[in-house]
Amino acid sequence: MDYATQELVEIGWHVYQIQVGAGLWPIVEPLTRIDKPRGARILEIGGAYGFGLDFAQLECGWTGQGYDPSPLAAFGASELGLNLKQDYFEEKDLKTGPYDVVLATEVIEHLPDPPAFLRLMARALAAGGILLLTTPDGAKITPDLQAAALLPMLSPGAHLVLQTESSLRYALQLAGLPNVEIRHSGHSLIAYASARPFGLRDDWGRSRKMYRHYLAGHRHVALNSDLCLAFAGRALFEAVNDADFGAAAAAWEILLPAARARFGIDLDGMPQLPAGAASANLAALAETMPLGLGMMLYSRAIWRLFEGAGRMTLLASFRLSLAALNALQDALAKRSLTDGLAADLRQAVGAEIALCLAETGDAECVPAVLQLRGGDAQHYASTSWGAFIRLVNQANFSAARTLQEAAQLFAPQDGLDEKLRLDALFSTGVLALQNAEEWDRAHKIFAQVRELLLQAMLPDAEPSHLFWPALRGEVIALSQAGRAEAATALLQKFVPAYPGAPDDLRMQLPETNSALDRF
Repeated sequence: MDYATQELVEIGWHVYQIQVGAGLWPIVEPLTRIDKPRGARILEIGGAYGFGLDFAQLECGWTGQGYDPSPLAAFGASELGLNLKQDYFEEKDLKTGPYDVVLATEVIEHLPDPPAFLRLMARALAAGGILLLTTPDGAKITPDLQAAALLPMLSPGAHLVLQTESSLRYALQLAGLPNVEIRHSGHSLIAYASARPFGLRDDWGRSRKMYRHYLAGHRHVALNSDLCLAFAGRALFEAVNDADFGAAAAAWEILLPAARARFGIDLDGMPQLPAGAASANLAALAETMPLGLGMMLYSRAIWRLFEGAGRMTLLASFRLSLAALNALQDALAKRSLTDGLAADLRQAVGAEIALCLAETGDAECVPAVLQLRGGDAQHYASTSWGAFIRLVNQANFSAARTLQEAAQLFAPQDGLDEKLRLDALFSTGVLALQNAEEWDRAHKIFAQVRELLLQAMLPDAEPSHLFWPALRGEVIALSQAGRAEAATALLQKFVPAYPGAPDDLRMQLPETNSALDRF
């Protein structure tokens, strides 16, 4: 589409960008690294609604000017009160400078002549000024890249020239900015460049604090406005990400009346999406529900999970969240567009649904897990093992075996959380114990768990909670396999040696091997 035409408004693009589309954290986090005093001047190029300029003014204390040719600039100027001009920045506009910071996020890839743009930006900088730009990392485009990431990076017809770190560094230096520092963030490059040497402030905690403060600072906008949904929705999501549930509650208290006032829906009691939402185009969907509804419901469910809510009580919430995310993606797909956060959240929500089903031993969790294949490999591994452990805990050994074979869950791989890895190993042993042909394998698995726990145990400490169950499993496996003497030796070695042995193991300290029959 042509971003300089009114068509953006007609299709609801401005509502989407304000409510969820603009990636605020990727815009503002690089800004927080720049060490410029209050009163510094900033120029934002191609900032659409102007969130970057707004953050710079409110949180950094800078002043400045923005340029963007799209109708979103008019909305940003009016609704955020920004000095934001609906136009391209050209040579004639250099007289508005110079600027201490020039910001251009996700702009350069849209331009047919990146070197000319960089030379213009260099001329807009004050002495010692810093140019900050972000752009897709062309080096990340490989045959293995998932479609959800590949499509937005390529954006055929919209992205004209893609950069790698080396090409971008070279282009910046040719533009007269010899001091260049480039960071990698996901599939993006973040570049800082200046005519003079400079330093950056790398303080993730400070950056998060500034960003969260910025989101909370827009708490008093009108309940029925896009801005209300934009800031409160993101504030909820980020608060839950940081496990700050007090801030999450404050955001939720804004979203509840906002959703009622604008859409007539109760976020805490929705049985399903509003009528027509699943098939609506973007403009119609924006009239039906908050475009960030999937993000909001997911955040609320994760928050409740942290507070101790049972997974089965949250299954409906996760399913409704997934339906809302699908509705947004389907509406965008009608314009050959996609939302990166919604794509990531669909994987996360799908994982939570699978784990909710596994919590009660429901075999439907198996296809739910397998649907996640092709996404992030580490996340898929964690979810697969989490579901497997829950199926074993619920004694649905048939479903656990099906999942084990389909997902190749035979040995927990490196990279898993240590607790998850031990639980996965133990559960693999329990499943092996159910099959006479695997009793020897079960014994070896339980022995591995026992040894790992002993290696991690501090001097004079009691064994971990899994130590005695692992020893019990090892003894049972040996006994079932006809190796009674080895089982007896294990009991005699470990039960007297460590405090806290369960009664059933202490009672099995045998005088004869026949005592093992009690297992």
